[in-house]
Amino acid sequence: MSKLIFKLYLILGISVIYSQTYEDAIRYNQFYHEGSSRFNSMGGAFGALGGDLSSININPAGSSIFLKSELGFTLNFKNQEIKNDFNQFISNSKDNLYSFNHLGFVLVYDINKTKFSLGYNMNRLNDFNKLFSFSGSNNRGIDNYFLHYADGVPYNDLLVYENETIQDAYKYLGDNFGFGDQQAFLGFQSYIINADNDLPGKYFSNAVYNNLDQSITAVRKGDHLKHSINFSGSLKENIYMGINLNFHSVNYEEDKLFQESGYLNESPLRKVNFKEKLFAYGEGLSFQIGTIFKIKELRLGLSYTTPTLIKIEEENAQYIETNIIENEIINDYVIDPNIINFYEEYKLTLPSKSLFSIAYIFGDKGLISLDYELTKYSNSKFNDNNGKDTYMKSLNNIIKNRLNDMSESIRIGGEYRIKDYSLRTGYYYYKGPDSAYENYRSGVSLGLGINYGFLNVDISVSKSKDFNKNQLYANGLTNLYSIDNDLFTLFTTFRFKL
Repeated sequence: MSKLIFKLYLILGISVIYSQTYEDAIRYNQFYHEGSSRFNSMGGAFGALGGDLSSININPAGSSIFLKSELGFTLNFKNQEIKNDFNQFISNSKDNLYSFNHLGFVLVYDINKTKFSLGYNMNRLNDFNKLFSFSGSNNRGIDNYFLHYADGVPYNDLLVYENETIQDAYKYLGDNFGFGDQQAFLGFQSYIINADNDLPGKYFSNAVYNNLDQSITAVRKGDHLKHSINFSGSLKENIYMGINLNFHSVNYEEDKLFQESGYLNESPLRKVNFKEKLFAYGEGLSFQIGTIFKIKELRLGLSYTTPTLIKIEEENAQYIETNIIENEIINDYVIDPNIINFYEEYKLTLPSKSLFSIAYIFGDKGLISLDYELTKYSNSKFNDNNGKDTYMKSLNNIIKNRLNDMSESIRIGGEYRIKDYSLRTGYYYYKGPDSAYENYRSGVSLGLGINYGFLNVDISVSKSKDFNKNQLYANGLTNLYSIDNDLFTLFTTFRFKL
């Protein structure tokens, strides 16, 4: 990088560095199918049924079941109550969310007794929106986080020299040595850790404690959307085939505040506030092929989704504030680099999915359906340049060992029709990607559909539980906390016959 460009980056407060973690693979692997009200009210069990805009999301052959062209969209309201368990200290948070989570259309054509369809569908695969706060007691402090990254870093690299600012030094470390050295710098400059004069590259903690009071407040935003361009057609009268070209868009934001206090009287460190902001943006691509077989009243569905290649860019900013006792006086140290770190784009491959479905149609009275979906999360992989990138290769080894070899999703749904009204119910269960910790999503749903001829109005409610465990930090301070999210969701879909 030329000196001119480097100086320009300093003026703009921008840093380009390189950092990914195992947690990224966990975050972008979590999925569940959320779509139209009819789809949601039946648990998403539409792999052998088709005939619903959101069914395209799980089996591309579903669009060829439509008798007429259709346009639809869905609005939803979500009430979530989050219970956090941190070292057996329970905290509760509540939040209400409104969103637009589904849009689609299908155009149906009949040519020479052969039917085919073109369609588009947008479905949400994950909703990252959460607001929670928790606190508890812990016998491990944030000093462990900074000690982890400082180990082996030369003491001279963590100093701020004459005619140099905090921003200059923080940026220089990021550009030349990466994220880890920046963390060591923050810990050293805020006096959480100090250098060991007898052992070069070694550091010790300025914190003295038995048990600490710790709290985290997190605000997460964003979602993972899948946009499907669909083509399907009928072969004879009982076989339907379809393909999807899927475009994925990922948007994730997190504001995180960590606070720590409760040190012993002899501790120079008295209080820590550590703030971080993370922004992630990604785009990906996958293909899907599916078929539906009709055998009298029985329906069989098969679908396969290729691995999804996602390119992700991340940005973050950090700020730390400490209270330090010096000569019996409490001094405040604020380390605010005022830098946005831009990480190099990285590629993450999410695993393929296989779907097996069966349904039975009771004439014009109703139906019952079952979907069984398999995902081999351990096939997820960061691009490691054929093993030449040792850091990415180490992450891929962790993925192989930690992510589930085979996770299943089970979805069951039923519908009963009374003239122009339809009553629906469903159940769904998704097993999460992490084999080391319990993580899943499950729920039950109910729905009502009203047919006005050219317009269908569908309403559904869902009661679900989304449970997973997280680490406080990826390294050093790795204590676990759980997120037990009880969700009540109301969906309303408007479908127009074209």
